[in-house]
Amino acid sequence: MNVTKIGSFEAIALLLIVSINHLLLNMPQTIIDTCGSASLLNTVYTTILAFIIAYLILFLLFKKFPSCDILDVSNYLGGKVLKNIIGILCEIYMLTLSSVFLRNFAEGLKLIYFFDAPITYILMFFLFVCAIANYFGPKAIIRTNLFIVPIVLISIVIVFIFTIPNMKIERIFPVLGYGVKETFLTGITNTFAFNGLFLVFFLRPLLYQTGKFKNIVVTSIVITSIFILCAVGALLLAFPFIFSIQEISPIYFIIRNIEFGKFFQRPEALFMLTWIFGVMSYLNCILFVVLKIFKDLTNVKNIKNLSFPFTCLILFVALLPKDMAQIRWLEDVIYKYDTIIIAFVILVIVLVLANIKYFIKHKNTKMEVNLRNE
Repeated sequence: MNVTKIGSFEAIALLLIVSINHLLLNMPQTIIDTCGSASLLNTVYTTILAFIIAYLILFLLFKKFPSCDILDVSNYLGGKVLKNIIGILCEIYMLTLSSVFLRNFAEGLKLIYFFDAPITYILMFFLFVCAIANYFGPKAIIRTNLFIVPIVLISIVIVFIFTIPNMKIERIFPVLGYGVKETFLTGITNTFAFNGLFLVFFLRPLLYQTGKFKNIVVTSIVITSIFILCAVGALLLAFPFIFSIQEISPIYFIIRNIEFGKFFQRPEALFMLTWIFGVMSYLNCILFVVLKIFKDLTNVKNIKNLSFPFTCLILFVALLPKDMAQIRWLEDVIYKYDTIIIAFVILVIVLVLANIKYFIKHKNTKMEVNLRNE
C-alpha cells in the first residue's frame, strides 16, 4: 500500500470522521451523564482545553520535528524498541476502539432493523467493505471520506434544526449541573470527544503542505466542537437530561421523537443509511492508518493483502463482548479513558522527552530534525 499524500480538506475530513461517528453513538449521552445540565458549558470548557492541548502538544512539541509523525519521534528518542512499542500500542488502541464501536453500531442496527440476523453477518458486511477498500489502496478511501463527511455533518445539522421547536432553555439550569467538581474536574475527561486529535500524531507525513498543519488541526477542533454542541444541545434541551438512553443512539432517539413534517413519515431510515456510509468510511480510514503504522514498523513494501487479516482481527475482538452492558462498559473505558491516557499522556511524554533530547543535543545550534531523511 503506497502512502498517498493528502490535501488540507482531505486531512480535515480524516480527523472529523472519527469524532463525528462516535458523536452519532453515545458521546452526547456520556457527556450529559457526567455533567447533567452543565453539559453545554462543559463542552465549551473541553473545547478550550482541546485548543490548549493542540497548541502545546501538537504545535510546540512537534515544532522541531517537521514532516515527522510520532513513530519517527519515538525512533529518535528510543530507537526501534520504543518505536515498536509506541506503534503496537497505537495499533492495539485503534483496532480495539474500532471493534467496540462497530459492535455497538451493529447491535443498534440489529435492534432496529435486522433483529433476526446474526450479529456476525452484520459485522462481516461492514468489514468486507473495509477490507476491499483498503486492498485497492488509500486514494479512493480518502476521496470517498471527503465526500461522506459533509453529508453526515449535514444530517446532524438537520436533526438539530428540527429539534429546536422542542427545546426548553430552562433545562440548562442549574448552570453548573451536578456541581463545580463534575463540570470542571471530572468533566475534563470529556476531552475524549476530540479523539480525532489522535490521528494528528500520524498526519504530518501524509500532508502535501505541512505548513497548513496548524490550520487543519484548528479547523477540525472548531467543527467538532460545533457539532458536539449541536448534538448535546439537541438531547439536553429537547429531553430531560435525567432520561438515560441505553439501547439505541441518542441521535436516533431524537429523530424518532421529533416531527419532520407531513411528507416525511420515517426519516430515520434515510439518516441511518447516511450513517451506515459514515461508519464504513470510519472503518476504512482507521484501517488505513493501522496499515500505515504496520508498514512503518515492518518496512513491508506492499501490505494491501494484510487488510483481510486485520479485518478478521477486528471481527474477533468485536465478537468478544457478551452483551450490551459489556459493550457500553468497554466503550466507556477504551473510548474515554484510553484516549486520554494514550493520546494526551503517553504520546505527549514521548514528545516532551524527545524535545529535551533535542535541546541537549543541539543546545548551541538552531535546526530542525527531519527524521525521515536520516
